[in-house]
Amino acid sequence: MSPTPCATGLYRGRDGPYRGGGEHVELIEASALGVASRTASLLGESPRWDARRGSLWWVDIVGSALHELRADGSTVSFELEHPAGAVNLVDDGTLLLATTEGLEVFDPDSQRSAVRVPVERELTGRRMNDAAVDAHGRVYAGTMRWDAGEPPHDGVLYRIDPKGNATPILSEVGCPNGIAWPQPGTMAFVDSLTRSIGLWAVDPASGALIEQTGAIDVSRFDGIPDGIALDAVGTLWVAFWGGGAVRRVGLDGTPLATIELPTALVTAVAFGGDDLGTLYITTAREAEDDDDTGAGRLYRCAPGQRGVLPHRWASSSAR
Repeated sequence: MSPTPCATGLYRGRDGPYRGGGEHVELIEASALGVASRTASLLGESPRWDARRGSLWWVDIVGSALHELRADGSTVSFELEHPAGAVNLVDDGTLLLATTEGLEVFDPDSQRSAVRVPVERELTGRRMNDAAVDAHGRVYAGTMRWDAGEPPHDGVLYRIDPKGNATPILSEVGCPNGIAWPQPGTMAFVDSLTRSIGLWAVDPASGALIEQTGAIDVSRFDGIPDGIALDAVGTLWVAFWGGGAVRRVGLDGTPLATIELPTALVTAVAFGGDDLGTLYITTAREAEDDDDTGAGRLYRCAPGQRGVLPHRWASSSAR
């Protein structure tokens, strides 16, 4: 696939372009959108830039696979024993997978994995979905039913400290997705079933949620919010499942830009590259997508903004 210009500018929702109180939204230049990897995922998720290796990791939840896009442009795939909803980095060079068993440490060199923090492994029909690491080395990870669209919506958001203690901090979650910390003491968290991005005050010392301070309502836009990425100026880039787009929004809900993709099921985003100026975008494919050759691919785009490096889990937890 040859690179094509990214479509950036006004959001287009169900009622047409959104102009932010009647005014045109400032356009953000983006150079090109292209396919970063043709390795197709059934449900690609959780892209994560690994600066030490100069590579990008992501998972295929349904395909029970972990993929690595290496610096030379090649893609290497690893078969996983347990389906993983997210991949994060550990400071000893291994990887932390959020799986149906809990948190597992995976060594890409030996290709061995081990459960380090069991989470809901005794429950059937459930799995971990998205997960992220905060600046203090704590993991925030959500659980859900495989069929999140059907009640009861009894997912849980957990906080796992560097010693491996898992504490439930939010219940009655439908479909836990993107997690980020746009500013000190504030966590952004997506429950896709609410079609909004919750903003929570967090105690920096303990990581406990204090209260929900607001929400970014994105229900006006096509699709369902899924994974999110934070850029260097503190705004969020949001993947829209079924919307065929990634959208940039401010914490006050102001729409800033959109990137249209050639496939509908856009799942997650992450900044990467040597200068953190490349936005990587995962997608998914369904059985009826046989004619959609772009579904399930990993895309990349230069949106004119830079991201921030992901935090790593403390290696003391992985021993």
